[in-house]
Amino acid sequence: MDIALVQEPIFYQSRIKGIKSCYRTYAYGKEKSRAAIIIPNDALNAIMITQCSENDTVLLEIKMGQEIFHAASALMEYNDAIENSLRKIEKLLKFTRGVKFINAVDRNSMSTAWHDVTTNVRGTLLEEFILSNQLQIINEESGRTIFHITRGQSNIDITITDIKILTATDKLEISEKEIASNHNII
Repeated sequence: MDIALVQEPIFYQSRIKGIKSCYRTYAYGKEKSRAAIIIPNDALNAIMITQCSENDTVLLEIKMGQEIFHAASALMEYNDAIENSLRKIEKLLKFTRGVKFINAVDRNSMSTAWHDVTTNVRGTLLEEFILSNQLQIINEESGRTIFHITRGQSNIDITITDIKILTATDKLEISEKEIASNHNII
């Protein structure tokens, strides 16, 4: 693993619980942060773009050899109007225009486009946003779900990219590894 894009991390003493201290961790607002990016690979150089980062969103510029790309981790709050979250994504897209971009997000929206069993209103609005911005959904169909609680399970988390990074992204899969979260590792 070179990069982990994390939503709703659990912090303990200013560190994300379960993450080795030798890994570089980027989170805006530290213990109030609801998104983070973890880089265990020393060959990657990264800098947080603070003008596009906040408690629910972290954006990094990452250099890997001669390649430069942007990675974002974000949370779209389920009880916040989706239009607010879409404006945040638009801000990221505007900043990263022309550079490879990958965005992993707890979208709190359902759609058959990312292999959920149904599509809700938030999912439809997000689908339209993705299409109108020429983004690609890279979630793959799996027998496992990403989000699970006692009331049910769903694929509410998605990873989107621009077309420039799509071919450079390895296959994503939902891990069977147990973690202290109601979201599985992708």
